[in-house]
Amino acid sequence: MNQFWRYSPIIFGIVCLLAGCKQQVHPVVRPAFYHWKTTFDPAPEARQLVQNMETERIYLHLFDIDWDEGLKAPAPIAYLEPRQPLDVFKVEWVPTVFITNRSLTRLPIQSAADFAERLTGKVLEQIEALKLQRVPEVQLDCDWTQSTRDVYFEILKTCRAELSKAGINLSATIRLHQLRYPEQTGVPPADRGMLMYYNMGEVRHWEEPNSILNLAAAAPYLQTKSYALPLDLALPVFQWGVLFREGEMIRLLSGLSANDLSDPERFYDMKGGRYEVVQGTFLQGHYLYEGDLIRLETVNQEALHIAVDQLRGFDWAGDVFLTFYELDSAPELGLDAAALDAVIKAFEGE
Repeated sequence: MNQFWRYSPIIFGIVCLLAGCKQQVHPVVRPAFYHWKTTFDPAPEARQLVQNMETERIYLHLFDIDWDEGLKAPAPIAYLEPRQPLDVFKVEWVPTVFITNRSLTRLPIQSAADFAERLTGKVLEQIEALKLQRVPEVQLDCDWTQSTRDVYFEILKTCRAELSKAGINLSATIRLHQLRYPEQTGVPPADRGMLMYYNMGEVRHWEEPNSILNLAAAAPYLQTKSYALPLDLALPVFQWGVLFREGEMIRLLSGLSANDLSDPERFYDMKGGRYEVVQGTFLQGHYLYEGDLIRLETVNQEALHIAVDQLRGFDWAGDVFLTFYELDSAPELGLDAAALDAVIKAFEGE
């Protein structure tokens, strides 16, 4: 009997193996941030946050790609403008480029490889100009669709081959619908994916509770527990206002807070994060009319904990970069290193 108990862990392991058992593997989570503003000028609070969290990576938005009607081709816009030396952070850098889906709809697939070569050259040029020292990866961010999949994947394929010559990997962002339905959207030819776990609600609907992090809306997409690429994870740490006029969404007001709407002579607090403009006024350089409506959306630590609880059952890679979007916004939400470290520990299963 004693011999049985001595070897029972081994027996149990063999039985599990034969029965197809699989123990949940907790990933090693590495902290990272996105920097998405067009100017690199992090506030002291942001610099302290990176240091206190022992942040390993910053995904650095270099520029966007949009369709240029004059050139009749996709072209870079909104280049990053450094106002501080980037070596203020001792991290790995992942240069990131956003590509609009409309660029892909108008780019002939026979031109995709040539465009990808020019794009890669521009990225490598910016890496050199910005003097980025540790660049293990470049990321392309695009919400491609079934109709633009082929041209986008051709771009990824070529970029990956070109970057590999410099010893740099390629990652691609993955939205929830791409995670859930890879048979329709395909799996991008990249080394890794970044699951963008935010902006999952119906932002254009006034009744939407919170389009940034609508966890009830996200749940059905998590029926799948694995993906054909190793995935990292991006979570939101930002806020905005959604402006409505005559029942239609007009625009997003980035970084808007309740304090910006605290003047009762201009804004009526309808409760639940909703406001009515009661007097015409300017806000963030836009003129608001009487009767306009604003839905204020934000993220707190509790919501982030629920999000990682939803995601723990997924089959993650051994190492996961848990990447908070966006660096400068986190301190504005009152999310300090202790709060975000607690989210990381919750994701690790501690």
